[in-house]
Amino acid sequence: MITLAVLGFEGAAIRRRSTDAAGFPNAPEPIRGVEATLFELRRRGVRIALVCEATRSVAEATLAALGWRVGAASDGLGVVDAVVCADEVAVAPPAPYAVHHAMELTGTSDVRQVLVAGDGLPVLEAGRAAGAGWVVGVLTGAARRDELEAAPHDAVLSSVNDLLALAVPAAPAR
Repeated sequence: MITLAVLGFEGAAIRRRSTDAAGFPNAPEPIRGVEATLFELRRRGVRIALVCEATRSVAEATLAALGWRVGAASDGLGVVDAVVCADEVAVAPPAPYAVHHAMELTGTSDVRQVLVAGDGLPVLEAGRAAGAGWVVGVLTGAARRDELEAAPHDAVLSSVNDLLALAVPAAPAR
């Protein structure tokens, strides 16, 4: 049973489709349907943590631009339960610390009940290094299918939205 989904922030949950004249990314956009997916996962009792490669200040600005709040599902206000930023862990992915910190923040004790999903190799490698029960690549980011399939994974999905259809009662045997 999955009790925590750790998602790569950019690529798995949001994207920045265009840049301004100076080459800086424009406002972030949620992946189509991701908010409904996050709410449904939370309704099913799955806690959600985002792993961000940026600093806390950048993550907070991005969340504010999206109108997303961090908080418990029971308060009805939060879109996600926790956000782990690069400046909050000793070593960023592919090291496992971000996954372990997400577990701490959400009160998750069994790493085998953790699903890690991301659009790039570092998040997938972090999931496997942490011992996550499920490691899932998603094709909504920069990585191609062949790149994700070359990384440690249990599945490669078109989008994080496909997690709802992934009926997995327990971690796969390795």
